[in-house]
Amino acid sequence: MTWKFATSRIGHDGAGALTLEVCHRRADYGNRFGGMFWLSSPPLPVQSPELEVFCPVCTADRGLTVSGVWGGPAQLTCVCGHSWTPHLPGLTPELLLRALVRLALSSNPGPGVPLWRMRADHDAEPPTPLQQTVRPYLVEAGRALNRREWVFTEDEGRVAADVLTRAGCTVYRNVSELPVEEQSDEARLAWVRDNLQVLEDHSRAAGGRLGTFMSDCAAALSPAAALTMDDLEPGTTWSGLPPVLDDALRALGAVHVVLVAGATGDVDY
Repeated sequence: MTWKFATSRIGHDGAGALTLEVCHRRADYGNRFGGMFWLSSPPLPVQSPELEVFCPVCTADRGLTVSGVWGGPAQLTCVCGHSWTPHLPGLTPELLLRALVRLALSSNPGPGVPLWRMRADHDAEPPTPLQQTVRPYLVEAGRALNRREWVFTEDEGRVAADVLTRAGCTVYRNVSELPVEEQSDEARLAWVRDNLQVLEDHSRAAGGRLGTFMSDCAAALSPAAALTMDDLEPGTTWSGLPPVLDDALRALGAVHVVLVAGATGDVDY
């Protein structure tokens, strides 16, 4: 996804911390009052030096436009027309784009300024590769269970129940019911990684058809184990989570649904 938005000012402390002022043109959003306004991110800690990011050609430090593809380097464009990739101390160009986008989104002024317009290709739907990748295994297992061609043995039921117990049933609970620390993206990402490991470990212990099913699902979802917070591009999802995290949670949750069906015998889902 490509991001592009205008700023008033970008500051940094020379060690990786940033400040940002975002410039919004009210007329761009149909506001009848017109004009513009600025929103600022939190300031740097007390006694931290604040340095300005400026154009290397004309030295302007206002009105810079940020653009770039998530995961790629940030590009700044000055009002004089010069474009360059900034290299700030403590931040790679790739991390700089991610940090600036998150700072810009955190200064959301409310529904009057739809920040999805920051995207140059805001109409594009983010893909759900993990759900698509694991789907064939879920469909095959679901059909076999529904047609009674596969009935969990007592041992398979115990293994499935242990996997679900270790998952803590978090995926089935409403977000509002979770403790605050479990609502963070970082905590959810850790939950995905931990439960993928549980799935892989138990696939070896289960053996047979259940072991094969869990092993295939764990392999299909293995890219989620390598995700970091820097991979979580902001975006709009029904859950409000970053698309790649929402995808991982739904894909792993679908595996758990099959395990619940097999372990309980309630296969009409």
